[in-house]
Amino acid sequence: MAIDLTLKGTAITNREASPRVLNNPGLGEGAIVKTAIGYLLSVPAALSATSVIRLVSVPSNGIVTDVRFTSGAQAAGALDIGVYRTNADGGAVVDADFFASAVAVTAASLNVDVLNESTVFTVAKQSQPLWQAAGMTSDPKAQLDLALTITTDITTGLQPVQLRASYVQ
Repeated sequence: MAIDLTLKGTAITNREASPRVLNNPGLGEGAIVKTAIGYLLSVPAALSATSVIRLVSVPSNGIVTDVRFTSGAQAAGALDIGVYRTNADGGAVVDADFFASAVAVTAASLNVDVLNESTVFTVAKQSQPLWQAAGMTSDPKAQLDLALTITTDITTGLQPVQLRASYVQ
């Protein structure tokens, strides 16, 4: 025998609470999506592990809804896709593989969805502002860089890379 229930998601529960609880932008209701696109026309021919390629910035209070990666076929190599403080804000790594871990770049990748590639950015975190989802203790009220961190040397690169991130605020 089936059980017939009416369930409510977090956004609807918040809306119907007394007093009403405000939802983050885009949670259960419409929001304006903004997109940041960054690229490097040619990855250097010899890029060693731990090198960082910063491609886009997202406001720390933005809720990331989509991250897409494009790369020409590099001869060898792999990379993580994560979150860093901007260089003006100290440049520290927040989480180097927040979105994706050890992505091979030996074959061409065109507009690959990497939002859920890593086990770090869980479904629960996807409705949180980036600073909170990435494990920061408070909102720095600043931009955060989304970057590629090389994990396996790219020996003969010379192909382009691109990162496209969409968010609501």
